[in-house]
Amino acid sequence: MTGYDFEKYCARLLSLNGFTSVSVTKDSGDQGIDIIAFKENVKYGIQCKLYSSRVGNSAVQEAYSGKDFYKCQIGAVLTNNEFTDSAKELADSLGVLLWNGNFLNQLQQHI
Repeated sequence: MTGYDFEKYCARLLSLNGFTSVSVTKDSGDQGIDIIAFKENVKYGIQCKLYSSRVGNSAVQEAYSGKDFYKCQIGAVLTNNEFTDSAKELADSLGVLLWNGNFLNQLQQHI
């Protein structure tokens, strides 16, 4: 699965789990946000990472800056893996949501 395939897959899972108006941003120049989605009138900007290792700070930074670019209320990083301790600390201080492989599995189970 390519990174773009993963983004489309995640968008589909989100749409099947209560998110609306889910769209994948353009492949290049996405300003750190791969998916725009709404839930309960809140606009989410989501960075997707298909990684074989833990996701670090750069993904959190991308989601944080991208959420402002797309005028989202919430920034999030969605991955098939886990996050480094440093990424967790940064996300906590910036208010970025971290959705790990367990969260992804929960989305899959609810379809």
